[in-house]
Amino acid sequence: MNGTKVNIKLTTKKIYESLTEKEKEELAKLKVFFMFMGDTKSQNKKQQFRSEIILHPEWNCIYDVGHIYWTGALQDGRDRGKFDYFCPIGWKRYAFYVTDNFDEKFKGWSIGYHGTKFAYGLSILLSGLAPGIKAVLGKGISISQSIIYASHPRYAEVKRIESKDERIFFLNGKYVQFVLQCRVLSKNIKVVGPESLGARGIAIDPNLSNDVMEWVVDTQDKDIMDFSVPNSTIVCTGLMIRVTDNHPGLLPESQWWYSSHICNYKRCCCVGIDLSELMKQRINGVKCNFIYE
Repeated sequence: MNGTKVNIKLTTKKIYESLTEKEKEELAKLKVFFMFMGDTKSQNKKQQFRSEIILHPEWNCIYDVGHIYWTGALQDGRDRGKFDYFCPIGWKRYAFYVTDNFDEKFKGWSIGYHGTKFAYGLSILLSGLAPGIKAVLGKGISISQSIIYASHPRYAEVKRIESKDERIFFLNGKYVQFVLQCRVLSKNIKVVGPESLGARGIAIDPNLSNDVMEWVVDTQDKDIMDFSVPNSTIVCTGLMIRVTDNHPGLLPESQWWYSSHICNYKRCCCVGIDLSELMKQRINGVKCNFIYE
């Protein structure tokens, strides 16, 4: 189904009768964001695509000081299994509707992140996740407890915002990334292993050891882990989007990239800029800021 056009119907789960003007604006931004993904590009011939993505805008969040923010592991009384949940600073979450009884359904499920290329974004949202082709830590779906790790351009493509129409919604933004926020049934995490990007002598995430950076989730011998299937052990609950005024590789939390594997080969690392130019900006002290407009 490579290159197949899919008409996506975005619907909104609302308690109230109508959307506020702010929510309408956010919905428009999300529609523009989906334009970056283009046509669906399937990673598996057996994928069955849905036509609808259901949003839950009451749970949209910005994570940073002055917005939703905490330090260390979140202590809010909710049962997220044995893995802690840390503040994904600099990211904005667009929440998906999954179920009315969210806390009951996901009691004991942990939060993890999966980065991917824009070309595969829609196919994942409309059908589900497939096991990775390169099984470094074993066969299964790769998830990370760390959004800092999942946002490396080997996983989460960095894309430059160039279209005039797109800039209407991302006013001062020059680059954008996205990562899927997922709930994972903790008992189906069969491997908790080290990072596999060769980070040398540098801590990737201040909240976690490099030795516990990747999860391998059991797919129960399924070719696709469909989020909409009742017995799915991975469910995508939100789209995490990061917009910056300069390249995100200039952010303090991205400096570990340069002590790990990073390259110009687009089938590997989608950096969104020539690596030599990015290195030059880094040496010259170019700063990068988050954009929340």
